[in-house]
Amino acid sequence: MVRLLVPALLAVLAACTTAPSADPDARSPDTPQTDAAADAPPTPAAALLAAPMTEPLRQAETIAHRLPTTGVQAALDAAVQGLLYTSESDYPFGVFVLPGAGTPHVTAYTIKQKVAPFYVQRPQSLPLAQRAVESLTLTALFKPYVEPQDWWGDFEKARAPLFQKLKKIMTSQLSYLHVYRVGPKTPWGLSPDIDVFIVGTTVDGDVIVLWTVSIET
Repeated sequence: MVRLLVPALLAVLAACTTAPSADPDARSPDTPQTDAAADAPPTPAAALLAAPMTEPLRQAETIAHRLPTTGVQAALDAAVQGLLYTSESDYPFGVFVLPGAGTPHVTAYTIKQKVAPFYVQRPQSLPLAQRAVESLTLTALFKPYVEPQDWWGDFEKARAPLFQKLKKIMTSQLSYLHVYRVGPKTPWGLSPDIDVFIVGTTVDGDVIVLWTVSIET
């Protein structure tokens, strides 16, 4: 009887040592995964949703919502309708398009050359070529028109949303936004009549220029 049990016991032990483990976590590190779902790469959409919103993605999202040049021009034309830039005098805004002028970008060194095709010299004013150039940010330019002041009356309060809307169109639809003040140079700064050019590049690579005048004596 003992002789019969020994071979049977050895067979059982051999079967236990060679059978695969039922515990999925007990796989050898060298055993390849066979789960198709685990091996499948994520879809592009899933990867995009899972990824953090990096700066290139933010820029791409912004560009995707930009209007073509004609759309931006129409929006700006409507926004400046009846709107006056107030200094020691009141001047309207003009909207001009420079096709394909966005490369290279407009700088303080090229602004006079860029606006020369549509520039009209005012009577008894200094020619454009002889004027000096100062740079300014859009925020600084619009600050007196969009940030409430204690001295504001009904006119300034009613005008502020119009300037805020104009600023929003430009900041959302144009890149490389710059403000250039171009005027006669004096020991105390630019004076008396200063051309104010707000320039930005559309998604089509065109430059849009808003032009007004500031009187500062």
